[in-house]
Amino acid sequence: MELKYTTESVIRVDYGDLDVFLTEKFGFNEPYKILAAEELSNDSVKDIEVRKEEFSEWDQKELDEILATKKWKLYHTWLLLCHLCNLGEIPEGNYLIDVCW
Repeated sequence: MELKYTTESVIRVDYGDLDVFLTEKFGFNEPYKILAAEELSNDSVKDIEVRKEEFSEWDQKELDEILATKKWKLYHTWLLLCHLCNLGEIPEGNYLIDVCW
């Protein structure tokens, strides 16, 4: 019997690099910290599917508030990355955020 599997491409990002990138892109008042934003622990990987898409009314309201206040919120990394994808600043794809310190 053969093992059934699929192969896929992913975009790997270090959590520290992502923190700096999002802080600079959005001009946050306080540095972005994915560890806090997504409640991540050491030696973990956060998987985020980033696609160009039209946001729901609720998601758009959340994004507008983030952009206006320059304050990041919990569990909105996906929204931030998809917004940048919609703007053409990052590619679509399956992002694996590596956490290791």
